Amino acid sequence: MTEDQQLLPSDPEPDDSYRPPVETMNFGQVERELRDIFGVAVMYLLVPIFLLAVGMTSAVSSRLLVRVLPGIAAVFVCYWVLLRAFVPMYDAAPEMAIRYSLFISRFTDGIMSTSHKRLAALSVRWEELRRW
Repeated sequence: MTEDQQLLPSDPEPDDSYRPPVETMNFGQVERELRDIFGVAVMYLLVPIFLLAVGMTSAVSSRLLVRVLPGIAAVFVCYWVLLRAFVPMYDAAPEMAIRYSLFISRFTDGIMSTSHKRLAALSVRWEELRRW
């Protein structure tokens, strides 16, 4: 007997249930969704920051706690900075932000519950609406 399985938080959700189709969205809706996706994509920078901080302290220390604490501190500080900086970064260079989001989406096979296919469609729609 099989039951319907619930989606895990990391699984992409179907786009049709709660999101409007990309083709019917206006410029403001596309811009807002792209900005939100970019905000999540920027947080993927925390992974290399953590690895860099842990790698640097691993060369100096042998105790696990002393190696990991600076990495955790760097992640919290950078999270706070990136949380406040992603909107000005998007406003300063939206094309670059969209390209970065597309790169992260392709690299990770989607950003959170947004598939790479939807993000690519949003970027094409953004280009179309921006030219009008």
